[in-house]
Amino acid sequence: MILARRLSKERPNDEILLNACCPGWVRTDMAGEAAEKSPDEGAVTPVYLALLPPKITEPHGKFVSDKEVQPW
Repeated sequence: MILARRLSKERPNDEILLNACCPGWVRTDMAGEAAEKSPDEGAVTPVYLALLPPKITEPHGKFVSDKEVQPW
C-alpha cells in the first residue's frame, strides 16, 4: 500500500498499478502433492493482474487472491 501510494505520487502519469497477490497453496516441490491448486491454477491471479486493461485505476495498493481484493 505504501509503495503504491508513493508510485502514484511520484509517477502519476505512468498508469502503473501496484498490488500484492497470493497464488494460494500450489502443488510444487516445496508444497507437495497435497496442495489444493495446480501451478496453472496458481497462476490465474498473477496473470489476471498482469493483463488488466489499460486506463483502469483499481485495484491499486491492494492484496488480491482468487482474483478478488482481500481485506488486510
